[in-house]
Amino acid sequence: MSPNGNEPTIPAGVSAQELDADAARALTTLSGPNRDIVARHLVMAGQLIDLDPEAAYQHAQAAVSRAGRVDVVREAAALTAYASGRYEEALREVRAVRRMRGDESLRAVEADAERGLGHPEKAVEIIDATDSSSLDLAEQVELVLVSSGARADLGQPDVGLVIVDDALAVLPASADDELRRRLMAVKAERLTELGRTEEAEEVIAAMPAEAEDTDIIDVALYQDADVDNKRSPLRGSESALAEEFDCALLDLDGTAWSGDERIEHAASSVIEARTMGMASAFVTNNAMRTPQQVADKLNGMDFEATPEMVMTSAMDIAAIMAEELEEGAKVFVLGGPGLRLALEERGFELVDSADDEPAAVVQGLDKEVNWALLSEGAFAIERGAAFYASNLDATLPVERGQALGNGSLVRAIQHATRKRPTAGGKPEPGIYRRASELVGATNPVAVGDRLETDIMGAVAAGVPAMHVLTGVHRAREVLRAPRGQRPAYLAIDMRGLLESHPAPKHHRDGTWTCGLSQVAKVTRAGVLTLDDIELTDAVTISIDSYRALAAAAWEWADGSGNPVTCPEITVVDNDDPAGIVTAPEPVVDADDDFVEGTDADALPEPGEDTPAFLPGEEELEALLESTADMDDEA
Repeated sequence: MSPNGNEPTIPAGVSAQELDADAARALTTLSGPNRDIVARHLVMAGQLIDLDPEAAYQHAQAAVSRAGRVDVVREAAALTAYASGRYEEALREVRAVRRMRGDESLRAVEADAERGLGHPEKAVEIIDATDSSSLDLAEQVELVLVSSGARADLGQPDVGLVIVDDALAVLPASADDELRRRLMAVKAERLTELGRTEEAEEVIAAMPAEAEDTDIIDVALYQDADVDNKRSPLRGSESALAEEFDCALLDLDGTAWSGDERIEHAASSVIEARTMGMASAFVTNNAMRTPQQVADKLNGMDFEATPEMVMTSAMDIAAIMAEELEEGAKVFVLGGPGLRLALEERGFELVDSADDEPAAVVQGLDKEVNWALLSEGAFAIERGAAFYASNLDATLPVERGQALGNGSLVRAIQHATRKRPTAGGKPEPGIYRRASELVGATNPVAVGDRLETDIMGAVAAGVPAMHVLTGVHRAREVLRAPRGQRPAYLAIDMRGLLESHPAPKHHRDGTWTCGLSQVAKVTRAGVLTLDDIELTDAVTISIDSYRALAAAAWEWADGSGNPVTCPEITVVDNDDPAGIVTAPEPVVDADDDFVEGTDADALPEPGEDTPAFLPGEEELEALLESTADMDDEA
């Protein structure tokens, strides 16, 4: 065990002597004991990066906390952040390494991280600006692979093919076969994307054989022999999310409850996740309720919550205002008790009139608001008061439909004053950071049901999000979600916190699978398919097939610029046979003269008028007699 309790365990058999010699020399500026621990963390990061990227990342971070000024340590942080899908962090670390070294280090990782963030155009710019002559052959090949992939992401697979072909043409004959294999594999991908499948198969057949390992046989390698390295925003986790993340940032309506009704499995899953080490924070755009009122409602549904677990949009906007306004500033409030309490706790003086010269106007949802109050707020803003809003939700789901949300009322003042408010709440990223700080979390996952608030806000904050199908947005909307609103994990309900999530796999034939899914693909017309069955009518599918479809749908949308054509979809557990999509039975159009399956023995005997298309026994005998002489002559 490393001396610091918050560092990951280093097995006793791991030695600093296993570290690469160049990396070991870079650590010579450290003290003896610290140098040994940092070296062993780097050894663990290197050993785990392909097997368990998350664990590798934790070891690299432990090394950074001890020796963040050493370039090889920051390089390990960059590589493990990249391997674990933390692309923004990987970019920061790559650029830190480059500043330390003053060279072209990790350009391929930097470019591919931009691809991972959905910025293929930036990846192309990085590669075009790189002087590859200073890089070794393996690094140059990595740049070619990323460049080809970025061009494919931009809808230019033909350009991506030319890039790989040019690289293969100049690759030295003495080059490692693995480099040649990787280039040819990507060439096959580009050919497949261009519809040139026969050529792709020829390239695959001509690839150098992989080096055989007679000691270890991994059946999974054979099962996934056609899997390539194309990524999806959808992630996988071999362990339960409750073990992977230290906190769940939970939405309320549609996720924890539905109006005043319980959602099945919600409370029990959150309680069980806590026993696995996952803290809970409840994040809501409702600015009317105080944290105590939110906790009381949660406890009425068995969540065992405390006010200290609750982050409201009122608390979020109050924190923003505290950063921008003077302490004790006067504030005119359009909002309920939750907003007023949050502002008072931040030390603001609440006033009731524009004539009191408030420094700011803040607006949260208030169902009792009227023309006079809205006008008073507009008067204050016209006189120079800053304008804030707890959130900009246009609608509020109620039993009868979608009622006016705070954003709709904010628009009235905005229209009158032509001043745009500073907003808090979801989808602004700050509320997720503050909710994490509230419970001391450093590695949270967000959970929600609405794409344009819960998921979009989490994506903006760099927090992985799990979407549940218990609220506003259903599977169809998720499959058609635009960039910036795509969750990292998909679940039916809150039980997804207690489960592992298989990672989607892209195959060389352009299909996607995930866990126990059927094979997902999108036709050229944008129609979803499972096992080549087009999904055109309402359908029930398994959770893993849903995940595979999401990966396929998002890939197609990014390439075409349009969402897929998608029917209404019901998602069930993998073990529910209703989730297996099968081809419909063929329909036979029977007419009045033919009935399918009729018993031949029950048909009436032919009459004189019945035409005979085949000879009977008597006719056959006569025919044989008349041809007997012909047989003798032959």
